Amino acid sequence: MENSKKIILGKNFKASEKFGNSLVEGAICVDILLDENVKKLTYEYEGKTYLNIKVVQRKEATQFGKTHYIEVDTFVPNHKKGAK
Repeated sequence: MENSKKIILGKNFKASEKFGNSLVEGAICVDILLDENVKKLTYEYEGKTYLNIKVVQRKEATQFGKTHYIEVDTFVPNHKKGAK
Protein backbone atom coordinates (compact mmCIF):
# COMPACT_ATOMS: atom_id res chain seq x y z
CA MET A 1 0.00 0.00 0.00
CA GLU A 2 2.93 2.28 -0.50
CA ASN A 3 2.11 5.70 -2.03
CA SER A 4 -1.56 5.30 -1.10
CA LYS A 5 -3.73 7.71 0.84
CA LYS A 6 -3.29 7.97 4.58
CA ILE A 7 -5.63 5.80 6.60
CA ILE A 8 -6.71 7.93 9.54
CA LEU A 9 -7.90 6.05 12.64
CA GLY A 10 -8.62 9.12 14.70
CA LYS A 11 -8.10 12.82 14.17
CA ASN A 12 -9.35 14.56 17.28
CA PHE A 13 -6.69 14.11 19.94
CA LYS A 14 -5.56 16.71 22.45
CA ALA A 15 -3.70 17.03 25.72
CA SER A 16 -5.65 15.83 28.74
CA GLU A 17 -7.36 18.56 30.73
CA LYS A 18 -6.43 16.72 33.94
CA PHE A 19 -2.90 15.50 33.10
CA GLY A 20 -1.69 18.01 30.51
CA ASN A 21 0.79 17.02 27.79
CA SER A 22 1.77 13.79 29.54
CA LEU A 23 -1.49 12.25 28.27
CA VAL A 24 -3.11 12.74 24.84
CA GLU A 25 -6.78 11.75 24.68
CA GLY A 26 -9.12 11.00 21.81
CA ALA A 27 -11.00 8.21 20.06
CA ILE A 28 -10.33 5.93 17.11
CA CYS A 29 -12.81 4.70 14.52
CA VAL A 30 -13.00 0.95 15.14
CA ASP A 31 -14.93 0.40 11.87
CA ILE A 32 -11.74 1.17 9.94
CA LEU A 33 -10.14 -1.91 11.50
CA LEU A 34 -12.70 -4.08 9.68
CA ASP A 35 -11.73 -2.70 6.24
CA GLU A 36 -10.09 -5.35 4.04
CA ASN A 37 -7.26 -2.98 3.03
CA VAL A 38 -6.45 -2.39 6.69
CA LYS A 39 -6.65 -6.11 7.52
CA LYS A 40 -3.95 -6.71 4.90
CA LEU A 41 -1.62 -4.53 6.99
CA THR A 42 -1.95 -6.66 10.13
CA TYR A 43 0.61 -9.26 11.11
CA GLU A 44 1.01 -11.95 13.74
CA TYR A 45 3.69 -12.04 16.39
CA GLU A 46 3.81 -14.58 19.19
CA GLY A 47 0.22 -15.61 18.52
CA LYS A 48 -1.25 -12.10 18.60
CA THR A 49 -2.37 -9.85 15.73
CA TYR A 50 -0.91 -6.34 15.42
CA LEU A 51 -1.48 -3.23 13.34
CA ASN A 52 1.24 -0.57 13.35
CA ILE A 53 0.10 3.01 13.86
CA LYS A 54 1.62 6.48 13.93
CA VAL A 55 0.63 9.17 16.42
CA VAL A 56 1.30 12.41 14.55
CA GLN A 57 1.46 15.90 16.01
CA ARG A 58 -0.38 18.50 13.92
CA LYS A 59 1.57 21.50 12.65
CA GLU A 60 -0.98 23.69 14.41
CA ALA A 61 -3.75 22.91 16.86
CA THR A 62 -7.29 23.07 15.47
CA GLN A 63 -9.73 25.72 16.64
CA PHE A 64 -10.90 23.16 19.22
CA GLY A 65 -7.40 22.50 20.58
CA LYS A 66 -6.86 19.16 18.82
CA THR A 67 -3.12 18.62 18.52
CA HIS A 68 -2.62 15.04 17.23
CA TYR A 69 -4.07 12.40 14.95
CA ILE A 70 -3.48 8.66 14.48
CA GLU A 71 -2.88 7.03 11.12
CA VAL A 72 -2.17 3.46 10.07
CA ASP A 73 1.51 2.77 9.41
CA THR A 74 1.49 0.88 6.11
CA PHE A 75 4.81 -0.84 6.87
CA VAL A 76 4.32 -4.54 7.62
CA PRO A 77 7.29 -6.48 9.06
CA ASN A 78 8.62 -9.53 7.22
CA HIS A 79 6.99 -11.94 9.68
CA LYS A 80 3.51 -11.58 8.17
CA LYS A 81 0.51 -13.73 9.12
CA GLY A 82 1.33 -17.36 9.69
CA ALA A 83 5.09 -16.80 9.84
CA LYS A 84 6.96 -18.08 12.86
